[in-house]
Amino acid sequence: MKEETEVKGKKGQVDFILLITILTLLLFGLVMLFSASTPSALQDGNIYASIIKQGGMSILGIICMVVAANYDYHYFKKFSRLINVVTVVLMYAVPLIGFASHGATRQISLGPISFQPSELAKFSLVIFFANRFSDRRTSDLATDKDNIIKCFGVIALYGAACFLQSHMSAAVVLAVIGMLMMIVAGLPMKYFYLMGGAGAALIAGIGLTASYRLDRFKALFDPFAYERGIGWQIIQSLYAVGSGGLFGLGLGQSRQKFRYLPEAHNDYIYAVICEELGFVGGILVMALFVLFVWRGISIALNAKDKFGTYLAFGITAIIGVQMLINMGVVLSILPSTGMQLPFFSAGGTSMIVILGAMGILLNISKSSKIKKM
Repeated sequence: MKEETEVKGKKGQVDFILLITILTLLLFGLVMLFSASTPSALQDGNIYASIIKQGGMSILGIICMVVAANYDYHYFKKFSRLINVVTVVLMYAVPLIGFASHGATRQISLGPISFQPSELAKFSLVIFFANRFSDRRTSDLATDKDNIIKCFGVIALYGAACFLQSHMSAAVVLAVIGMLMMIVAGLPMKYFYLMGGAGAALIAGIGLTASYRLDRFKALFDPFAYERGIGWQIIQSLYAVGSGGLFGLGLGQSRQKFRYLPEAHNDYIYAVICEELGFVGGILVMALFVLFVWRGISIALNAKDKFGTYLAFGITAIIGVQMLINMGVVLSILPSTGMQLPFFSAGGTSMIVILGAMGILLNISKSSKIKKM
């Protein structure tokens, strides 16, 4: 309690480099979303439909970011259990009251507003673990096997809900984030290897339960053998990336986004970036994410309390893990999933929650000992 009181009394300025990086990613993402969404927007009769919607959600997200940046992040520690319970209830309610989209039920509709509880789940899990690992009574992961089992149980609870939603990409992200936070908290590597192997076997087993999941692995290893079928989207993604060359075809000049590349403004927006802005543009986007991760980890390492350390690390991990998975899919390193690229892909829930989390990270940076500009 004394530590938290001291932290509260020594608030400074937000980390300027992190703030500029976030705003750059956001603005860059809106520009590329407008370009990538043009074909689908034209089909709907309004070329500005997608960007207007995403822009509106971004404004709401910025408001959430400003509020969170000025709202003491220690309050999330007090309400971590409540946040976790509400999120779990929402996750398991999706198959019952949610609506289907693209062959899966992942969203809940409240009048004109729809949202994916899985987006909230990523941050709820981070807050829950940050609270648990900063508590002296439940922080020991080096020798307390019961604590380790309970932590894996929480991850499994979220993963099972994702399975019911046919949202395995979210389950993987939650598992990876949870494991990373446990490793930082002192989880012995033998448990990491054990659970990693068990998780890989489980994913392989789940993949065999649905033909479309197995098809994704087949297409990954030899997409041109299934050129007119399951390999189509991988091939079109590779065509987009390859045709961009060094400097790209020019902003707005992508050819693959016109009925060739599926989900051009969502899961495969990075392919459009590479096609229009080339290798240079693709590397620039990667560099911005690397800068974000570096700054986020620096803030975590220099936070003045353990809760701030774990919370900052978890939020940074969410963005970094999703970025790696999305780009891995686009570059045909990983099998196709429904993973969005943070700040770039279309998605109202994702944008609001991400920017709200950015506010928390900026809040932590105020009391961090990291050197600021």
